[in-house]
Amino acid sequence: MLIVGAGYHSENLRKEYQKTCNQACRKASEILKQGGNAVDAVEKAIIELENSPLSNAGYGSNLTWDGTVECDASLMNGQTLHFGACGAVSNVWNPITLAKNLCIKQCDSLSLGRVPPCILTGQGARSWAQRMGLEIVDDHKMISARAFRNFKHCKRKLKKYSIQNDVKFSPLDTVGAICVDINGVVAAGASSGGVSLKHEGRVGQAASFGSGVWALMSRDGIKSSVASCTSGCGEHLIRTQLAKNTAESLFESPSPTESLDKCLKKNFLHSPFLWDVPERLCGALALRHDPQTGDGEVLWGHTTKTMCVGYMSSETDRPKCIISHLPPNVEPGHKAVVSGHPFKIAIQESPVIQWEVAESNCNGYLS
Repeated sequence: MLIVGAGYHSENLRKEYQKTCNQACRKASEILKQGGNAVDAVEKAIIELENSPLSNAGYGSNLTWDGTVECDASLMNGQTLHFGACGAVSNVWNPITLAKNLCIKQCDSLSLGRVPPCILTGQGARSWAQRMGLEIVDDHKMISARAFRNFKHCKRKLKKYSIQNDVKFSPLDTVGAICVDINGVVAAGASSGGVSLKHEGRVGQAASFGSGVWALMSRDGIKSSVASCTSGCGEHLIRTQLAKNTAESLFESPSPTESLDKCLKKNFLHSPFLWDVPERLCGALALRHDPQTGDGEVLWGHTTKTMCVGYMSSETDRPKCIISHLPPNVEPGHKAVVSGHPFKIAIQESPVIQWEVAESNCNGYLS
């Protein structure tokens, strides 16, 4: 399951959003069909989103005040509980691959008591990526025509009107993906270009532990496995550690949709850490899987005007893409809308586990 930003999605681009979602879902599904793991599937889905000029991640990211691209990304493996992230990194074509490599390298043993880094930023992240053989490109190749037009437009707006914040004007935010694979392993990833006109060196929630992604696989075969990723205003998400809180709210509740609704209300909309924030903007994507019954749910919720999500199983031919809207009379940043779909992992006599997405829908909630 993946998210193509929580913010404002133009109806004029609906078909393009759906096409991008579908391509990303298919890339992840191909990995799973070939016996790949959840970490690889998450990476492939996000690479597709990073390569699209529609999203605010990788190519097409929002530009800093100085007109450059600085990206954040992270990935968490729910089996090992390892985490890798990069922040404010330039020139790396797919930041999610850098984050994945940092996550994998957590298993390495270094000499002289050194510890492998789990988060790298700026020039250090770029140098590490280069040593690992990742694709490094010139600055201008990371800038899409759409992002550059938005950059110029933002500058003009600020000079003319001194605009502080306009959700209808704000570009899309962080993209992400969550997955459970054939062995029940869960993983979560996120990637972002950050806020438009941000200060150079700024690091958002997509590179912050517990804020952008969270994944935890069942250790005893009794408790649920959970995964989540977030989108929205990075500073709001960092203060509230929304990814971690979202995932952990799903552990024991008989109604995961209601749990997500309560989490967004308690831990975000009514969070004491956001006491000075008038408009609280977020999107959350979550997954819960019960290893005993094979039942699971994929869920999403947001306080932004819209949120674009897509999902697909390795057993279905077509992905599903949804652009979720707040009700017309609800102002962004004050209420949350939540929805989801159940799925089933059919455990057969053989060790092969397959995804089966159920036809029925969970009930939606507006908090």
